[in-house]
Amino acid sequence: MKKLMYISEMNKKVIALLTLFSVLACLLSPYAALSVKAANTGKHRIIENLSVRVNNGDSKVLKTIHYDYVNNRYVSLRDLAAALNNTSKAFSIGISGTDISITTGKNYNAVGGENVPFDIPEDDVDYTYNTNQFRTNPMTVDGRTVKYMTFLGRYNTGSTDCYMSITDIAMLLDTDMWIKENTLYIDTESPFFVDMDELEDMGFYDEVYSALVGDATTGEIYTSYMEDLPVPLASTTKLMSYLILMDAVTAGEISLNDTVYFSENAVRLSKTEDGTIDIEVGESCTLSEIFYAMLLPSSNECTLAAAEHLAGSEEKFVERMNEKAASLGLSDATIFHNCHGLPIFSDSITATKLQNHMSAKDMFLLVSYILSVYPQIKDITSTKEYTIASLDETVKNTNPLLYNMPEVVGLKTGTTIMAGSCLVSALDIRDDNGNLHTIVAMEFGAEDTSVRCTFSEVLLRYGKQVFTEGNSDASNSSANASIPTSAESLIRMLLNS
Repeated sequence: MKKLMYISEMNKKVIALLTLFSVLACLLSPYAALSVKAANTGKHRIIENLSVRVNNGDSKVLKTIHYDYVNNRYVSLRDLAAALNNTSKAFSIGISGTDISITTGKNYNAVGGENVPFDIPEDDVDYTYNTNQFRTNPMTVDGRTVKYMTFLGRYNTGSTDCYMSITDIAMLLDTDMWIKENTLYIDTESPFFVDMDELEDMGFYDEVYSALVGDATTGEIYTSYMEDLPVPLASTTKLMSYLILMDAVTAGEISLNDTVYFSENAVRLSKTEDGTIDIEVGESCTLSEIFYAMLLPSSNECTLAAAEHLAGSEEKFVERMNEKAASLGLSDATIFHNCHGLPIFSDSITATKLQNHMSAKDMFLLVSYILSVYPQIKDITSTKEYTIASLDETVKNTNPLLYNMPEVVGLKTGTTIMAGSCLVSALDIRDDNGNLHTIVAMEFGAEDTSVRCTFSEVLLRYGKQVFTEGNSDASNSSANASIPTSAESLIRMLLNS
C-alpha cells in the first residue's frame, strides 16, 4: 500500500510526472543540456535547443527551458506558432507587458528570433536567459480568459516570448504531440489522445496519493489509482459540509435566507494565514452567500460560521458529518475532525495534528450523491466570481479548469502541506440521447497547483474520451452497483435509474 509522501519526497514526485508530461506518447531519450541561472527569479534552469517537425515536414528549432528539472519542458510559443503556420492548428500570439493573447486559426507574424537556437558560448555553462516568475500570467485564447502556468523570457532582439508546458499546449490546441530523439513531433490532423495504460506505465500516478475518474451519473469508474487509500482532504472537505447544510435546508431546520452571524471563533480564523475574507464580530451574511464563499475562494471562516449557525458548535456539526458518511455507506477511511479541512494541532508538548481523511472512491460516492440530490451545487461551483453583497466582498473561484475547459462545472480545490494540492473537478456532457451526465475526476496529493491543474485536465479529458469512444479500464462492478444499505442509498439508486 502506498505510503503518504512528505515534503522531503516531493522532488521524486515532480520528476516522474514532468517526465511523463513531456513525452505524452513516447519514452524520452536522455540528453546533455546546459544549466542556466535566471536573474529575475533565482530559479535553476536547464535550456535546450529542441527540434520540432510538423506533419513530418522540415525540422525547425524549438527553444526550450526546463523548469528546475530535466524533462520539465516549457517551450517557446513564438517558435511553435511560427512552426505551425499554414496548418489546421495555426495560431497567432501577442504579448503586451505580461498579457498574452492567442488567436487560433490565424497565421503568426514573426517579430524576429523565431526558430533561432539559443546562442550559448561553448565555454560558458552559466549562460543567463532572463525570465520573469513562473505564474499564471494574464492570458486569453480567442478572447476567452485561461489559467495556465507560464513565464516570459526575452530575445536578444528585445522581443518578449512566452514559455508554456508542452502538455498544456497539446490540450489547448487539441493536437497530437510526442517527443522522440530530441524532436517534438506534431500531427495537426490527430486530436490530443490519452493512453492511460501507457501513462500509468510511465509513472503518471506516482505524482499523487490517489486519483479517480468516472461518470457520477451512472456510478461507473473509468480508471483509478489507490482508490481505497485514506488521504488528507484539505478543503475538499467542504463538499461534505455543503451536503450537511443543504440537508438541513431541505429538512426546514435552516433557510438559504437565514442571516449567519460571525462568531469570535470565525473572526479569529479569518485573521490567520488561512483566512480568506476579513470579517469582524457582529458582521453577517446570508446562508446562500455563505455557499459561494465556501466553494469559490474556500472560505474557512464562512464554513465555520455556517456550521455553528446550524449545529450550535463545530463539534456538533462534525458529528453530523461523520454520521452522514456512515449513512451513505462510506468506508472507515472517511473521518472528519472539522468542517473546513484545515489541520488541527493537538494540545500536547509534542505538537501533532489531525486532518480529515477520505479515500478517492468514497469521495466519488459522496460527490455522486451530492450531484444527484443537489445538482444546483454546479450553479455555484461553475461561477467564476461572485459578489457577497452583505460583506461588500467579491470572491473568485480557485479552480483554473473553469477557464481552460468550458464544459467544467466545478467542484472544489484543496491544499494543505500534508494533503498537497487536491482537486475534485467535474464537467457536464450529453449522451447520444441527449441525457446529461457529469464526469468527475479527482486527484489528491499533487506537489503544486500547476501539477494539480494539468493532471486533472488529463483525467477529465480521459473521462470525456471514454464517455464518447469507450475503452475504459472500468471494473465490472460500478460504485453504484452495491445493494443499498440505507434509505438514502436507495434514493441514490432510484435517482440514477
